[in-house]
This record gives sequence, C-alpha cells and structure tokens, in this order.
Amino acid sequence: MGTEFLYTDRHREEYYSAGLTVLRGVIPVSLLTDLRREAERARELARTLQGPQTQRLQPVYKYPELNHQPFHDFHALPGMRAAVENILGPEHASSQIMGILFEPQNDAWCTHWHRDWGYNVPGLDLPAFFRAIRDLRLFNQLNGALYDDHCLWVVPGSHHRDDLPEETAHFPRIPPPGPELTDAAIPEERERRCLDYTRAMPGATLVPLFAGDVAFYRACGWHTGNYVPYTRRATLHDGYYCPEDLRWQAAVKDKTVGEAF
Repeated sequence: MGTEFLYTDRHREEYYSAGLTVLRGVIPVSLLTDLRREAERARELARTLQGPQTQRLQPVYKYPELNHQPFHDFHALPGMRAAVENILGPEHASSQIMGILFEPQNDAWCTHWHRDWGYNVPGLDLPAFFRAIRDLRLFNQLNGALYDDHCLWVVPGSHHRDDLPEETAHFPRIPPPGPELTDAAIPEERERRCLDYTRAMPGATLVPLFAGDVAFYRACGWHTGNYVPYTRRATLHDGYYCPEDLRWQAAVKDKTVGEAF
C-alpha cells in the first residue's frame, strides 16, 4: 500500500519563492488506473481527430467518448484541495477546461520558451502583465503525471519578476522563437536541437515527475516543454482560477489590460 500524500507548509513556501511545487504521489493508485484508462482512449481520439503529431486533447469534458468521473475525482482529492486552498485560497476553482498532454507519435518537438498570458498574447500591454504577475493569486496551473514525465522545464523564481538581463540577451525577440528544425536530417539531430534549445535558457531547470505526481506552478514564469516520441506520456493539464483571473481573461479578450491592471 502506497504512502498517502500529506500537504505541508513547505509546499506553499516553495510555490511562493520558486513558482513551483510538486505534490509527490498525490494521485492514489486506484484513481491512477482509472485515469490511465481514459487517457489511452483520449490519445487515440486525439490522433484520429488531429493527426499523429497532436499532443493534446482539451477539454476532456467535450468528448462523450470519455468517462469524465475520474477527472472530477482528481480535483476532489483531499491532497489537491489542501494544496489549492492553502496555497491559493478557497475561492480558486478548477478551470473546467482540463486537457491531457501526450507524446508526439513520430517526431521530437519542443515549445518555445514562454510566459503564459504574457508573451503568447499578441499586442498585450506587457507592463500591465508584469504588474499582474506580482499577484500570486493569478496564473496558476498544474501538470498531473499519469506516467513518468520529464518534459516540463522552468526558470525558478521568474514567476513574480521582470526578465533578467541575461534572459533578455538570450531572447531579444518577444515572443521568443523556437529552434530551427526544418533542416534536421535525421531524428536524432532534431531531438538534440530541441534539447540544446531547452537547456540553453539561463536558469533552465527540469521538473521530473513520476506517475501520480502533480506539478503545481505559475504559468506566468518562464517555462517550456521538450518531447520525444519514444517516451509514453499522458499528463493532466488544468488551471485553478479565482475571480481576479477571470477579470484578467476578460480584459485580454476586450484588449483593456492596460486600463484594468
């Protein structure tokens, strides 16, 4: 019988300082079995609908082919509720747009280094974004590993500060470009270019997850993902939002971020 997850103040302290904490083994074995079953169905569905390289099915609740109950059970886990309520506050609720992240079927790939809700929003008022990230209630999300997952990289501590000079020097263009992959002659070269790109970011740190772990992190910090086709992946992806998050999202949609924040 596995050890039951226990939330401690260390998780909150890590989250506030680094912008990331890992809830080790928070998904119990019985629920892990149910979630893996639905994830396998979701993988086949995603590739049927979107092709072999697709790496996401979202939101899971959109698809009647899946049993949604295990995803609701995940959010109701006592360890998850304890982490959310003690780190963020009881006003934070799941986004209702949970997705599942998969490995690419054929080719290695990585995302560009980015800050969600900032550098991935064309024309956004960036000074307003950097004011908003000081509010630790905002921009919170999670990756829940159903299999071992070594894809997520972050820059710890970047979640509540402006870019450092070395980051600006490394990525003078916003949004930062990804690696050049079109002329990679063999799969191993493509894979290495993705890894070299990922590692080159100043302060880049891998977040290793094992099956049943949940990485709880602030999406406004620098982060990226690096993926290879030979490592099986099925990782829950969701966010916890409070009314202030919803106000930010509405301001982004209405292009009034500079006035609202």
